[in-house]
Amino acid sequence: MKFILAIDQGTHASRALVFGGDGRIVARSSREVSLSRPQPGHVEQDAEEIFQSVHDAIDEALQLLSTQERKQIRACGITTQRSTVVSWKKDGTPLSPAINWQDTRGSAQTDRLQPHANEIRKLSGLPLSPHYGAGKLHSLFERTHATTNPLGGPLASFLLYRLTRDHCYCVDHTNAQRMQLFDLHTLDWSAQLTDWFGIPARWLPRCRPVISAYGRLAHHAIPVTAVCGDQNAAWSGSGLPDEDAAMINLGSGAFILAALPEGASDERLLTSIAWSNSEHCRFLFEGTVNGAGNALGWFRDHWQVDRLEQKLPHWLQAIAAPPLFMNSIGGLGSPWWQSGVQSGFINDHGQFSLAERAAGIIESIVFLVQHNLDRIRTCRPIRRLRVSGGLSRLDGLCQKLADLSGSEVERSNDAEASARGIAWLAAGQPLKWQNDCSAEHFHPLHNAALQQRYRTFSVQLQQRFGSRNDD
Repeated sequence: MKFILAIDQGTHASRALVFGGDGRIVARSSREVSLSRPQPGHVEQDAEEIFQSVHDAIDEALQLLSTQERKQIRACGITTQRSTVVSWKKDGTPLSPAINWQDTRGSAQTDRLQPHANEIRKLSGLPLSPHYGAGKLHSLFERTHATTNPLGGPLASFLLYRLTRDHCYCVDHTNAQRMQLFDLHTLDWSAQLTDWFGIPARWLPRCRPVISAYGRLAHHAIPVTAVCGDQNAAWSGSGLPDEDAAMINLGSGAFILAALPEGASDERLLTSIAWSNSEHCRFLFEGTVNGAGNALGWFRDHWQVDRLEQKLPHWLQAIAAPPLFMNSIGGLGSPWWQSGVQSGFINDHGQFSLAERAAGIIESIVFLVQHNLDRIRTCRPIRRLRVSGGLSRLDGLCQKLADLSGSEVERSNDAEASARGIAWLAAGQPLKWQNDCSAEHFHPLHNAALQQRYRTFSVQLQQRFGSRNDD
């Protein structure tokens, strides 16, 4: 049997997994990484700590294999958190912290570029936002350009540089796109976007397809054959995705992914890349809900709720008609793209219980996800929803999503969808690719009261925030 090494570098941990040629996990290791918030709007990580955590996780995972098995590893794939950036010296020493995807220090620059927002959206597929990499890269360039031969780019490019024998200074299409400097039409850095953001294109790593020859790992001689952003990799977690399914990852934020039909577009959704090789590039619709797990975190902190995770299942079962919560935690994502709007419960006179408030927040997450599904369904049918992430553990949330969408919800017990997806890509997209994790199914039930609350929520959202979801 041939084996595939998958490296999954996330916000809170770095993982290394070894997959069999059929998609089954045969070894795994994990190392936690820290996160700091030195001041409001700044979210950083130690770039050297991230590299070392990846290095150690690889070594430990490979030590779990026999000598003969290690010799049979034929490829490696790397997936990383998107929109996180780093600057480093030519010898690989970091010149900066890793500026995390949650960081918004580039807000002043994106505000100045508002007159170009429509053009930036058309070129990059992304709405103008400090959450993407361009504003962060600009701050790194200003900070390090006086250094001799500084390098910089997405976190994926830093890890490639440090992990490969020949210090590959490249980045894949998916991570490059999240910099908001990437032209979706040419699949390369845009001279116009780099000029607007004040970042010389010569400073950036070369763009390559997701599936490409990136060189060999320095310490293990394993060829790196695929690099991809984490959400994009998760799309391929079960092998060749179903065209009539949408994938919803319910974590701190929620991401809604669906295959983008050729020639289709929607300016209120993101255009993302599923995968690419030297001949083809497959695109995705991507919706974003900022206030998912983050909204529950806000609720827990605001009302000082202990053991919220243990209480939520019972509260969701007990509350039949929760209050409406206008959820703009972290800003309204797609399809509105508005920031600076205040969250709050409708008709809140202090009479709602903690259970009612929590259930209302969960429903608001479902409602925001449904708005994105409504947009996607104008371009393609969606018959099945694949959900993952921490919030998908809530049966009540999954059932509400099934009832509201009218689609079967499939909840995978696979916590390694991103790693499994990058392994599949690195293996050359084999037709036989098994997921050895079980799945639970939630079938849609008639729920007129939920449908009515969704209609009321949508009207209130438009009235409060001037939303134009039907543009």
